[in-house]
Amino acid sequence: MLQLVSGSLLGLFGLAYAAYWIPPEAAWWLQLLAVGLPLLVAALGVLALVLLWQRRWLMAGGALLALLLYGLRHGWPGGAEPSGAEADDTLVVMTYNVPESRRPALGDSLQALVLRYRPQLIGFQEVGVWRYEQRGRPSTVRLIGHLRPLVERQGFRFSVPDPTRGPMFAEVVTLTRLPVVRQEIRLLERGPEGLIYQAVRSELCWAGRLFVHYNVRLQSYGPVKPWEVLRDGGWKRPANWRRWLGAYRRAMLQRAAQVRQLRAWIDQEELPVILSGDFNSTPDQWFYGWLSRGLQAAGRLGGIAAPSWPAGRPLVRIDHVLVSREWEVLGGAVPAAGLSDHRPVIARLRWRRTSASPGTCPFDAPTANP
Repeated sequence: MLQLVSGSLLGLFGLAYAAYWIPPEAAWWLQLLAVGLPLLVAALGVLALVLLWQRRWLMAGGALLALLLYGLRHGWPGGAEPSGAEADDTLVVMTYNVPESRRPALGDSLQALVLRYRPQLIGFQEVGVWRYEQRGRPSTVRLIGHLRPLVERQGFRFSVPDPTRGPMFAEVVTLTRLPVVRQEIRLLERGPEGLIYQAVRSELCWAGRLFVHYNVRLQSYGPVKPWEVLRDGGWKRPANWRRWLGAYRRAMLQRAAQVRQLRAWIDQEELPVILSGDFNSTPDQWFYGWLSRGLQAAGRLGGIAAPSWPAGRPLVRIDHVLVSREWEVLGGAVPAAGLSDHRPVIARLRWRRTSASPGTCPFDAPTANP
């Protein structure tokens, strides 16, 4: 019995671990297994202890090898993270999925979070900026309500959609205190549910050097959520499973197209890059692996990608900050803010002293947290 359990767990681990390199077009279902890879690793850890206790050395060696492979992929836990308040040459970046809400206090709570961590650059997802065009009148812009305190009281500027380049709304919004050299909203591939997915590309200036920031939200799991179709006895109906798995497959293929498009943009950049947002992908899936080529993960806790969703009892990390090699990662945080069904991810960065500067700012930019 123990041999069967060990073989099954190791087999599932091997498939889920391989999903990082196998595109969804080849085996989309592997991406579903990859979501549960941390649970498989936890089960293998318990199994390894049992096997060692029973002196089944060969099977225990297989379980320990799987744990080693997982540790090598994600890095072993590091030491204590710097607080970010010790130096004045720290760039703080935050990414946060905060959908529109009718809670009037949400804006004040969000402002308190920003005042605590003091990011100079924030990427929001599932929020909105609308540009209204009226005949004979100047166009007007409306920002979603809970972001207004950051603009009106904290001096942040926000990205505005350009109606000549795409839709007249943006569901990803970048707020920054840094000087903006250039900014545009680029369209990603449309999702199967008809939503328009976007990326905000910002060319910014910090500490005398130029860099590019992409704020993105990638394809979600589609309009059919498993917890909606399988609850209240729905899991007993095969038709519900087929419906959900079909929607999942379509979403995986569409997200793969968005990832390839985004990766092509990043490969064309000559400036240092920061990529942040809601990837809707865990660090064990192909989507993350494809985007992270040549980039390093930031916003981790002691070297570990702490989960960010769901906010109450987070299970998976789907919100990420990736940076190019010109950046040195100082630390990160994933606080339990309680303002969304996601948790924010915060990264502290600074320029590597050994990195060459591909571009200098055309004007002075602040180097310290305000």
